[in-house]
Amino acid sequence: MRASGVWNGMTSGGCRLPAGTGLLTACAALFCMFFISGCAGAPRPEDAPAAAAKVSPSLTAAGARLESGVNPASFARGAVRADSAGRLQVYVYVDQLTPAVLAGLAAHGLVQAVPSPELHLVQGWVNPHNLLALADLPFVIRITPPRYALPR
Repeated sequence: MRASGVWNGMTSGGCRLPAGTGLLTACAALFCMFFISGCAGAPRPEDAPAAAAKVSPSLTAAGARLESGVNPASFARGAVRADSAGRLQVYVYVDQLTPAVLAGLAAHGLVQAVPSPELHLVQGWVNPHNLLALADLPFVIRITPPRYALPR
């Protein structure tokens, strides 16, 4: 509806947004569409193998160890790292980096997200039980541990 009769030309999914509609409003609307469409749920059992194939085996193994009660402090150093809350540090590679993609990742448990547009990845932390739901998103290509610099 055009209350003011002014359009700013910004589009979202083919819809024109009225002047004064901010990026935050557009992101909120996209998040709601993701949620309503059922994307916020866990992967269906028939989709689990496809989602699991996107997750690095080292992350899957570390997640299983954390969920079995291993102290997160044992992951303070090494190829896979966890914080004191038991969240794994991950790189999520995506096919495109948009506000909607960032909102979808956040809705599926990725926190402290740091996007790298030129690399098509988002670095962040995720609870191990959210790994498959995150991997099941259609725009996620793969999820790996970060590549840490090693001293010589």
